[in-house]
Amino acid sequence: MTEDGFTLETEHYKGPLETLLELIDKRKLSVSKVSLAEVCDGYLAYVERLPELPLSETSQFILVASTLLLIKSRSLLPTVELSDDEEQSIEELELRLKRYAAVRKAAKLLKKNWDVTPFTFARRVPDIARISGLEKPAFSPGEAAVATILKSVRRLIDTFPTVQKLGEASVAPVLALEDVIAGLKTRITDAARARWSEISRGASRHDTIVHFLALLELVRHGSISATQDKLFSDIVFESDSVGAPRYG
Repeated sequence: MTEDGFTLETEHYKGPLETLLELIDKRKLSVSKVSLAEVCDGYLAYVERLPELPLSETSQFILVASTLLLIKSRSLLPTVELSDDEEQSIEELELRLKRYAAVRKAAKLLKKNWDVTPFTFARRVPDIARISGLEKPAFSPGEAAVATILKSVRRLIDTFPTVQKLGEASVAPVLALEDVIAGLKTRITDAARARWSEISRGASRHDTIVHFLALLELVRHGSISATQDKLFSDIVFESDSVGAPRYG
């Protein structure tokens, strides 16, 4: 064990796990001399001694162990014919391992830069004065006068979408059927009778419909009675409070 992380100790190798993978990739160490069981057992013993699971080290261990498993399986079974799905699975594993290795490399570079200048990643700009041969960068506006600039600004403003002001709409108060029923019942009970022409006089179309529905409801419940002498003549509503239900 070292302070920097997991160190592997086997019969043929002792050192960091990443170095083991590099030696195998460079053919400086045969993968046949590496026991994957010893690698896993050693790492599990290392993790058990830690107060909490190190996610970054664990992900790196999975990467290295997967790569070792892939290399060793191919060395042990070089002549085995694989199906298309198995070949595709191996290719996908290789691609994922390469991508993960690239991300790890980029993460180390970002951490190095972050430790030097946190919260800032500057972009290097070439020395304009040195390239152009001038002591100071120069900018000439040419013949652009104030009037020309103002004209350009106005032309730009004209391209902006115009704001359309919507007209204000007034919404009339809506009568509630329950309130109209209670009001008509009281009105007809107090006056003993009322004509439809009197009730609907000056009312809007909506109010007329609401009043008519209210009268029908009162008639249905027996609170009032309705009579009409002939077709299209005025309707007379009379109070009949005996046994009638109360509204309001």
